[in-house]
Amino acid sequence: MKTALKMYLRKIIDKFSRIRQYFLRGHGQWFALFFNVINFTVITFYLLIQNLTIFPKIRFYMYFILFILTYFPIATFIGYLDYKKGTFAEEQRLVQQASPIWRELFFKLDRIEKNLEELKNELEQQKKS
Repeated sequence: MKTALKMYLRKIIDKFSRIRQYFLRGHGQWFALFFNVINFTVITFYLLIQNLTIFPKIRFYMYFILFILTYFPIATFIGYLDYKKGTFAEEQRLVQQASPIWRELFFKLDRIEKNLEELKNELEQQKKS
C-alpha cells in the first residue's frame, strides 16, 4: 500500500516538476525577452525621444520599428563577437572547473577524444603495413 502511494505521489511530483520547467523555460527565454523589449522601448520613447526637440514628429510605432531594425542586428553581432573572440570560452572553462558534474563530464569527453586519436593512429598504422 505504501509503495503504491509513493509511486503515485512520485508521478504527481514529476509531472508538476516538468510543467514548472516548461513554464520557466517559456517565461525566461521568450516572454521575458518580449516584455523587456516592449518595456525598454516604451520607457526610452516617452522619457527620452518624445521630450527631445530633435525628433518632434516621430511617433511610437516609427521609433519601435527603428529600434527593432537596429537593436537586434547590433545585439546579435555583439553576441557573435563575445562568443568568438570575447569571454565566452573563459566563462565555460570557469563553469567546468567550478562544477563537479561538468568537471567529470569534460574529463570523460577528453578521455574519449584521446582514445579516438589513438584508434585513428592504430588504423593508419595498420593501413601502412
